Amino acid sequence: MSSFPILAALILTPAVAALVASRARSDEGARRAAVVGAALTLLLSAVPLALSCAGVALAAGGTALPLLGARLRLGLDGYTIALLPLLGFVLLALVAASPRAALDRPTAAALLATGSAILGVFCALDLAVLAASWLAALVPVERLVARKGALDPLLRRTCRIFLLGGAAPLALAIGAMAVLAARRGAALPFDIEEISRVGIPEAWQSPLFALVGIAVLMRMAAVPFHGWLPVLLERGPLGVTVLLAEMQVGVCVLLRVGVALLPAGCAEGMPILAVLGLVSALHGAVLALVQTDLRRLLGYLVASQKGLVLLGIASLSRESVSGALLQTVASSIAITGLAMVIGALEARTGTADTRALGGLVARTPRMAAFFFLLACAAIGMPGALSFVSEDLLLHGILHIHPVLAVLALTAAALNGITLFRAFQRAFLGPLGRDLRGASVEALLFRERAFLLAMVALTGVLGVAPARLLALHEPMVERVLHGAARGAGMRAGAARSRRAIADGGLGSLSGATTVAVGPADELGALRPDAAQVR
Repeated sequence: MSSFPILAALILTPAVAALVASRARSDEGARRAAVVGAALTLLLSAVPLALSCAGVALAAGGTALPLLGARLRLGLDGYTIALLPLLGFVLLALVAASPRAALDRPTAAALLATGSAILGVFCALDLAVLAASWLAALVPVERLVARKGALDPLLRRTCRIFLLGGAAPLALAIGAMAVLAARRGAALPFDIEEISRVGIPEAWQSPLFALVGIAVLMRMAAVPFHGWLPVLLERGPLGVTVLLAEMQVGVCVLLRVGVALLPAGCAEGMPILAVLGLVSALHGAVLALVQTDLRRLLGYLVASQKGLVLLGIASLSRESVSGALLQTVASSIAITGLAMVIGALEARTGTADTRALGGLVARTPRMAAFFFLLACAAIGMPGALSFVSEDLLLHGILHIHPVLAVLALTAAALNGITLFRAFQRAFLGPLGRDLRGASVEALLFRERAFLLAMVALTGVLGVAPARLLALHEPMVERVLHGAARGAGMRAGAARSRRAIADGGLGSLSGATTVAVGPADELGALRPDAAQVR
């Protein structure tokens, strides 16, 4: 069965809803259109997963565009097929449960447009479609920020840097890959299957992987490209920024482009990504610990958790890759819930600064309970999905390098301390001075319903993660196979260089033959030993 009609309808549904919301006569009309569009997106996003669970094979399909060298080819793998309903659920939660004051007409349209573009990245099996979707996901937040750019120049500059840094390297890499594939005889040089068939020259793979890596690092807010996320979460539109940060677009591109199409570059670049991931995890954890604004704290916390995911993937062990992919799902659920609680708290108190809060557990006990439960889900408490994912991730890293595992565990522990300190400062202790004479409304039913669904979802998946792990298994195998193929290509190139060097030395020696048997035998065995290592 072709998946193209289903996936095309899925991508177009939030895009059409965004257009309707942007042309609504009032903010309330825009919110209603957004809720309907997000609900339809959730229903459609569950269809591929339901068909897969029923044993129906979904074949990738699309229409070729020979003049452009591209193909509107859409398809899914074991990782993205689980991300579709997650995105649909998160999008509906952000649209239906966000405070009304924070969801005006432009924001509702931006949420839906961003969701549509991210779905395009998940489903794209053509590099031109992938690049267009990647860029389209960045445009709505830039438009929203431009509206208040005169009031907040720092936010505008940060958003421009994020837009340029996140788009330019990937566009350059994709353009170069298409040119190289065309030179090797690819009929559709942007098609991922065609590029994989003809291959990218090994000499080009390392610089191309570096460009893809820069775009991925920017999107994952990894050091040294981390500065945009805390600023956007603190000062920008909360819902759209959460979609950009937590829908794992960077991980998808790293696996689909970097690992699958550039295996030699992957083998050379993954150790660098592992170091940057560990540095990002520790850096984000330490900076989150000293923040007083809950939104900025959340930004550094997300950067720290994404660093752990990057470290797990780059470690290239079966357990670490499986745990990292599982962690992306767990983090998306928990962080989205925390962002919703923080948004609700700010809408009721007028601030997210913990120095002005305190004692709110007496006024809003349900809000305090949800913050505590979602914080537990975010840091890997037993019973939560993140407990399983972090256990796999840390065990996989431990088998590769124990020191890295200890440092990663330190970052996770600091994140736990950060969230519990934030809970203590915001909800426990004496009531804030500015809140003593004010009334703080309780959570509305729609807010409680979605937050409860998030807590239940992370608990159910934490107790029974086997199905999700089985869905991810083909992607884990593909990552390990790509890394092994890249290592083999590098070993073969090293042997070739040694053979050329040995041939050059032989030509210099002329017809003279020197026999030192044992030493020659050892020299002949060295390439194979290097390959074994």
